[in-house]
Amino acid sequence: MTTDDDRIGVPTVASRNRVVTPPAAPDTRGLTPPARQPEEPFVELREGETELGRPPQVPGGLAPLSDADRAALRKLEEEQAARDLAEAELLLATDPAGLGWFGWFASPLALAFLVGSAGLAGLFVFNQVLSVLGALAAQPEWARYAGYAGLALLGGCVLYAFVRLALLYATLRRNRQVQVRGLRELAGRTRLRWLATAKTAEAKEQLEGYLRGYPLDRDKDRKALERAGLTAEAQARLRRVRDELLDPARFASSDEWFARFRDGFQAELDAVAETRLRYWASRVWVVTAVAPNAVVDTGATVFYTLSMLTDLCRVYNLRAGRTGTAVLLGRVFFNAYLAGQGAEWEKLVEDQYDQLFHEALGVVGVGVGANLAGKVVGKVGARATTGYLNRVLVIRLGRYAARLLRPVSRD
Repeated sequence: MTTDDDRIGVPTVASRNRVVTPPAAPDTRGLTPPARQPEEPFVELREGETELGRPPQVPGGLAPLSDADRAALRKLEEEQAARDLAEAELLLATDPAGLGWFGWFASPLALAFLVGSAGLAGLFVFNQVLSVLGALAAQPEWARYAGYAGLALLGGCVLYAFVRLALLYATLRRNRQVQVRGLRELAGRTRLRWLATAKTAEAKEQLEGYLRGYPLDRDKDRKALERAGLTAEAQARLRRVRDELLDPARFASSDEWFARFRDGFQAELDAVAETRLRYWASRVWVVTAVAPNAVVDTGATVFYTLSMLTDLCRVYNLRAGRTGTAVLLGRVFFNAYLAGQGAEWEKLVEDQYDQLFHEALGVVGVGVGANLAGKVVGKVGARATTGYLNRVLVIRLGRYAARLLRPVSRD
């Protein structure tokens, strides 16, 4: 018989025959859970100590900012702000003359172009007038006086058109065109959103002043607008849109307000301006096609072009800036010079029309009177071509003037 040995780990007979059962899990029903062990307290390290037991690596030259360092940082911030503002001014450039990339050379170049065009046209007209006077001196007395009266009438018409444009120009305010696309791009830049908000409010206030000053209420102004091509129905639509735009509670955002101004008010003016410039361009076409000499071509082109500019300024109720005005007048005189020079190459065009018509009649077998018919067709075709080219130049000038005078730029 064996007994259990008191030594730990020594097997006996009884221990080999006994079945060892695992202890049962304690019944925890009705018992409270054990208390949660408290977390270790946070140990605040002193300056220069780390958990690894060694001090941190600190640059040897570390020191508080001095007054010179603060001044240098302030200067860098001011330079960055100046660059941001300069970039914003480029986005919001209000001179639509199309010469902005010239910088400060734009105005002198436009003035030089004006002086050169006026001098060129004046010299050409002076030579042509001397030629006409010499030809009239050899005519009978009645023809000579009729020619003098015609020249005086033509000069009076040109002077009247210029004085009328100058008087109207002096009463209008300069156009500061609103660049809506620049405002949108500026608003998307985080650092310049404050500037975009301020510029948007300024542009809206500027256009509201333009709406209040647009002459739609007095009978005298309404009649003047009707003579410029703005009918009574169009004026009624403009008054309705103006009242909507001046209502502060009607639009939820500035974008909606600008869109309504451009599509409801300015679009009406653009349509009238397009109709009016085509009206004057067609008259330039007819007159320069039937004019007897270069003096009449030049004088008629100047008269009708100045009349067109007067109507456009009255329709938009604005004038261009200094650079834009110089470019407009320079193009007026340059177009007049080209209109007078049409007689120089008109003979070449006439010969081409004559040859084409003569060959066409020869193909169909018509030979009798072909030479005479070819001369007539060549002469008429050359004059019609000259007039049409003058019409194209006037239309281009009118559209450029309309682009200068629009209150809000097109996107």
